[in-house]
Amino acid sequence: MTNHQFPRIVIDTNKLSSNIITMMNTCAAAGITVSGVVKGTNGLPGVIKTFINSGMKNLASSRISQLKIIKEIDSTVHTLALRIPMVSELEELVQYADCSLNSSLLTLKELETVCQKLNIKHEVLLMNDLGDLREGFFDTEELIEAALFVENQCSHLSLKGIGTNLGCYGSIEPDQTNLGQLIENAREIENRIGRELEWVSGGATTSIQLVLNHTMPKGITHLRIGDGIYLRDMELYFDYTFDEMYDDAFFIQGEVIEIHEKPSYPIGTISVDAFGNKPKYDDLGIRKRALVGMGRQDIGDMTKMIPIDKNVNIIGGSSDHTILDITDSKNNYQIGDVLSFLIQYENLLYSCSSEYVYKHYI
Repeated sequence: MTNHQFPRIVIDTNKLSSNIITMMNTCAAAGITVSGVVKGTNGLPGVIKTFINSGMKNLASSRISQLKIIKEIDSTVHTLALRIPMVSELEELVQYADCSLNSSLLTLKELETVCQKLNIKHEVLLMNDLGDLREGFFDTEELIEAALFVENQCSHLSLKGIGTNLGCYGSIEPDQTNLGQLIENAREIENRIGRELEWVSGGATTSIQLVLNHTMPKGITHLRIGDGIYLRDMELYFDYTFDEMYDDAFFIQGEVIEIHEKPSYPIGTISVDAFGNKPKYDDLGIRKRALVGMGRQDIGDMTKMIPIDKNVNIIGGSSDHTILDITDSKNNYQIGDVLSFLIQYENLLYSCSSEYVYKHYI
């Protein structure tokens, strides 16, 4: 791969490794094991190898194909399947996932049957919906019933623990109340089965603030973290800073393909854009605008990126273009110049998954 291919996502493996080690050490000091989530980077082998070389023993993804890559790179790494499994994929799942999230008694029964057939021992983490309303048992008694089923009636399933997800759908913030309920449910299950659960999994990146602020309830022993290792974008939305982490382990670069002075307000009858949205526009008069050759198909919502040049503003874009206002920049940008952008999780997810975005390791 040549160095002049754009758009590209730049992956600084030294900074990524530092972030991985910092996160592991910070959580370990609070008695918490981390499973590093590689889904947000599309399971890129270079990223997986950086995790492993940095000492991460537990990796996770919602995609079985990515778990397979992990096992091909290092079969000793513990793999966690993050998405509730489809019955149709169970045979493939248990070959590459050491553990999976589950929230249905029916699926657990099918999973036991498959594991018996293949003579595979498989761990399960039962999910408890505490209000975010995505996956998980909502009724506590159903959760306990499932735990007892796995513990007492499944010869090929092992109850790893229970967990919850907060923030991904319902935008519910993890706190001492909802995570306290998870711990209370875990204690009840432990009393019923007569042993401790290895993992009480208190969520994902949105739970990091509790660790940093020393308010994580005692009893949470596991977190599933991807975004918080890759980026610092959650600090824009939550009340914490993690200054030991790099915010530019990943960044995006795009090439300028047009520069013109144009009105800032569209001319004609405004309808909808290419995605069925009806944006609002501010009339700022004539402005110097630059087009960059990357768009939503490559990077998702381009307005979530942060230009390294603080005097450049992202106006919007389309599937193939990002539109910038460069009027106030001190740089005399020309066609062919390359601009760099810090990114948020959506941009990371899209760019790592797109075949049209080059992956450049430094």
